Amino acid sequence: MSDEKNLNEENEETTAQNVEETEETAAEAVDAADEEPATVELENAADEEPATVELENAADEEPATVELEGQATDKEVAEAVAEAQSAFESVQNAGNKSNNGAIIAIIVAAVLVVALIVVGIVMFGSSIFNKYNRQGYVDVSGRTVGEVAEEAGMELDEFLEQYGLPADMPANTTESAAYNNIPFSNMAKTYGMETSQLKEILQLPDEVTDETTWGEALNKATLGAYVGEEYLEEFKEYYGLGDEVTADTLWGEIRQTVEEKQRQERIESEKEAKKESEDKTEETEAPAEEATEAPAEEAAEAPAADAAANS
Repeated sequence: MSDEKNLNEENEETTAQNVEETEETAAEAVDAADEEPATVELENAADEEPATVELENAADEEPATVELEGQATDKEVAEAVAEAQSAFESVQNAGNKSNNGAIIAIIVAAVLVVALIVVGIVMFGSSIFNKYNRQGYVDVSGRTVGEVAEEAGMELDEFLEQYGLPADMPANTTESAAYNNIPFSNMAKTYGMETSQLKEILQLPDEVTDETTWGEALNKATLGAYVGEEYLEEFKEYYGLGDEVTADTLWGEIRQTVEEKQRQERIESEKEAKKESEDKTEETEAPAEEATEAPAEEAAEAPAADAAANS
């Protein structure tokens, strides 16, 4: 009996142990099942790769190709705007399909900035990249060499050839830049002089030659020679030049100040002329409106007068 009792106790312990191991195994299985969704989510996230797709799209855009020679036409500006808008909308639409909003916002902003730069270059680049307009001469007249040639009834290439100007000078070169690029010998002919005569009058150094541009030559002239010593004080007062400016001061040292004042005077004169024109237009339109309203008032008064007569 004792041996049978011991055997029963051992069987009960073994059974209890098996139950515990079974419960632990089941618990581990449940925990493992709970973790599986996280693994699936990570795999889905890896399949997304939104940032890589958008960056590749942005790199493929190439918003526009800009022509820097000559003036931009309305068609070129319209095409640049259309391409910029298309690039912006393309990246923006792609961004709406992605969950990575922060990266898409950055890409969209970058494309928009590039688009604006492209439009700006197309509209103003031809003037900005004109090497003659970058020489530092103040745009005094507000006209271009193309406009001057047209007013003279000449083609641009004919005008450039007549004054010895570079054949590659664009039509949008300012009149001031073109004028100062005329060779010294051509300017002497314009004044009906020989080169040596004009050099002597302006007291120019020997380094000035026939090929020296007019602007470079004038920069080496003294103020006394160019303006005339008898008019120097009046000239200085008008342009607000100080006592440090003398007859020996070179024109190149003060020309920026002088020409900038001339430019401002031209701008103010244009504003005044425009205002006078607008005022005259308003004065002309006012009597016409009064004349139009008068018959209407008479027509309104006529029925009342007829009614009073009939009564």
